[in-house]
Amino acid sequence: MSGELTARLWDLAVASRWFSGRAGRPVDVELGPWAGPDLRPAILVVEFDDGHRERFHVPLLYGDDGEPFDACDRGEAMLRALADGAPGFERYRADVPSDLPARRYTGEQSNTSVFFGDELLVKVFRRLEPGRSVDVELHHALAGTGVVAELYGAWVWEGTDIAVFLEALHQPVDGYVLASQYAREGRDFTDHAHALGEALATVHRVLAERLGGSTIDGAALAADCRARFAAVVGEVPEVRPFAEAADEAFARISHDTLAAQRVHGDCHLGQVLLSEGSWRYVDFEGEPLKSMEERRRPDSPLRDVAGMLRSFAYARAAGGASHEWLAACRAAFLAGYGLPADGSDPVLDAYETDKAGYEAVYEARFRPELLGVPLAHFESLITKP
Repeated sequence: MSGELTARLWDLAVASRWFSGRAGRPVDVELGPWAGPDLRPAILVVEFDDGHRERFHVPLLYGDDGEPFDACDRGEAMLRALADGAPGFERYRADVPSDLPARRYTGEQSNTSVFFGDELLVKVFRRLEPGRSVDVELHHALAGTGVVAELYGAWVWEGTDIAVFLEALHQPVDGYVLASQYAREGRDFTDHAHALGEALATVHRVLAERLGGSTIDGAALAADCRARFAAVVGEVPEVRPFAEAADEAFARISHDTLAAQRVHGDCHLGQVLLSEGSWRYVDFEGEPLKSMEERRRPDSPLRDVAGMLRSFAYARAAGGASHEWLAACRAAFLAGYGLPADGSDPVLDAYETDKAGYEAVYEARFRPELLGVPLAHFESLITKP
């Protein structure tokens, strides 16, 4: 059965978006403890051409004929297991319903979500890394704040989170979609931008209070930024005229010791949802290419602020709005967060410039028609008084 199950899970993986069609070969399947009479986790171990291995989670549900299939296709079993407190399921709230209809979300990316009525969802983590998920950690730390979806529970195997259960937000509207629409229609987005700044300030304040803080060395951060920017200049010739201005932006933080704490780590308009008039921050998993250790590492909260400011620039470009529209959004967001509305903060400048360098490489490779978005930021470094 082991070889047959390995082949079955491999066929499922290569046909799924969460596996991304990468070249590799299955080498093993690890089966976890039963979470009831018909539900258990399976881990498909895949070896890639360079020799490294990765582990992918497929929750298995066994039918009346004894044959297993992906439990995400009939997710009610996972909700029942959480409500019953089955082995491996950690419940963080007492009010977990057990009889809601399940609906698998068809727009999956790196994970798979299943909605239970209009109340809850489970996000099944596919590519696993050992240890607690930062998504679970930060949702737990932010419980009761009103700026994130509430955490209902987690499915854990040998200390590794393999799924998280969250509040399902009612009629959620994607922040980037909404901002781009406002930009296209020339509508004032400043009330929303201000509210987004306030909500992010709450996220950072509560994370600092509940998880503590530390510091990072400005000189080391500046050196990292310079090294990354040198690589950008080497790949994107259009950035070369701005190298001196970028270096000056990084130099302004090189003598500082910066306050650091846990942060969102991948903050942009696509990571916020408007639900029933309130903005909620979502997807606290951090940058997907970073290791779990890197995602947990304290950072300046201004990295998140910079990420959102850069996202406003992309919404402006998508909607063809004026530069005045963008300036108003930036000012409103910064005011809501509690920073000077003119953005006159050297640490914020450094993070924005670092982020724009990443954007320049990405756009030059994949979307050259959008290269002007990061270039506009570099031009602002030269014209800034």
